[in-house]
Amino acid sequence: MVRSATLGDLEQAVVRVFGVLVCAAIVLPTLPRLGPLGGALAVLLGAATAWRIWRWVPESVSGGFRRRPVLAVLWAIAALLSLVQVGRLAAFTADPDRRWGSAVPDPAAANHACLSAYFVAAELSRRNVVNLYDERYYPAFAGDAARLLAPASVQGLASWIDDPFEYPPPFLLFPRAALLVSNDFPALRAGWFVLQALALVLVAAWLARWVGGRDGQLALLLIPGLLASLPTLLGLQFGQFHVATLVLSVAALICFEERRTGTGAALLAVATVSKLFPAFLLVFLLARRRWREVAWTLGACGLFALVGLGVLGWSPFEAFLTYQLPRISTGEAFAFYEKAPEFIISRNFGIPGLTTKLHLLGVPGMTRGLGSVLGWIYTLGLLAVAWVGGLRPASRLGDARIWLGLLSLAALRSPLAPSAYVTISMLWLLTLLAGEVRGRPARVVAFVAAWVAIMGPPPLEGPPEFVVGFLGQAVGIAVCLWAVTGPRPRAKAMQAPAVVSAG
Repeated sequence: MVRSATLGDLEQAVVRVFGVLVCAAIVLPTLPRLGPLGGALAVLLGAATAWRIWRWVPESVSGGFRRRPVLAVLWAIAALLSLVQVGRLAAFTADPDRRWGSAVPDPAAANHACLSAYFVAAELSRRNVVNLYDERYYPAFAGDAARLLAPASVQGLASWIDDPFEYPPPFLLFPRAALLVSNDFPALRAGWFVLQALALVLVAAWLARWVGGRDGQLALLLIPGLLASLPTLLGLQFGQFHVATLVLSVAALICFEERRTGTGAALLAVATVSKLFPAFLLVFLLARRRWREVAWTLGACGLFALVGLGVLGWSPFEAFLTYQLPRISTGEAFAFYEKAPEFIISRNFGIPGLTTKLHLLGVPGMTRGLGSVLGWIYTLGLLAVAWVGGLRPASRLGDARIWLGLLSLAALRSPLAPSAYVTISMLWLLTLLAGEVRGRPARVVAFVAAWVAIMGPPPLEGPPEFVVGFLGQAVGIAVCLWAVTGPRPRAKAMQAPAVVSAG
């Protein structure tokens, strides 16, 4: 029997074609919104991503239908579902009037874009506003009065603004650069969706390839499930930089293992200076004695901050240090969510936010101050967990699990960590834990139950909603702790060791 050198066996060909189709589903619906130049760039990026995935699909997937016909059929269904989900979301991103494409039909979700805060703050910085973190510019705090202050120079932005800007000033270099290309917010929103979605697909496939073996193959085959999950869809729909932070951090750590220290340091610096929580990965690297990687990353963080200072000036830095950072520490910067619907409070997985949940349930003494104390206690515990993770024997599978586990746990340090998108990394981690199932019915049930609990059901009311919220939070934390500090991966999964020291 002659084997095709181009497509490989049937199963390998099907997985490769899925990679091409998912890239097409991300890019093609957005082309009318992106225009000729942006559309051409999106097509090139989509083609490059599809080509990479095509090359990365291992021959070992061949024969899967013969060995596991039921699982093969389930995978095909999941792949089709993910194509539909991603395609309709791309269509909605290109045209917000296509409400059928929103991840969920709720108007509050369909009309929400975390991305809008980035461009409000970027435009305020262009106008040299002294304090771009001031509550009066953001409807989440100031209500409709803030919409009157919306930057008219950014077309289509006013109807989307809501959330306040919470990030350190250097992050503004990215929306400022985007505004040099276009002042059309709907086009920028579509372009950002394409970039984040393609990057997530690419890095998820890259991580699976780097892990290798049966576990890497399983992680690759579970990418459709990750893409079809609501947290992934909502993270991409909202334009939340959390998705990019995960992608940049994981890509950086793979670069470190492949001895591309400069590239890895640049990627991790961008993630860390932008969202702060990836800084816990530096503790992991210190425990591994990766002095060179830590030094390069700290240097890149400093350079990123200096470039931001040179471009943006001192005012946003002063406002962040003297006004915003203290408010973040006490939780005041996120106080707007305390008036949100019950399920949003319940599904906040942030550790400092526990007091808000308990206060709503009538528990006395649950103040923001106590929440801040809980946050610092959690920080100390997480530093210890990151150090313990770094002391564990190096292996590709084990390290990949630790990376995603630490990123997931670190994201919960924030007073506001909505499960709507913060749980993406937890589900991604589960794709790397799938190899532990090994066909055992009890483990299959546990795996599915963990996935469902972390993702959560539709919003409920009253005590059942809080039970669901606490359960999802507890299961997510337990899975991450097990991945970071639990038993080592079985010996067969450790045949390709990671680099222990590159310096």
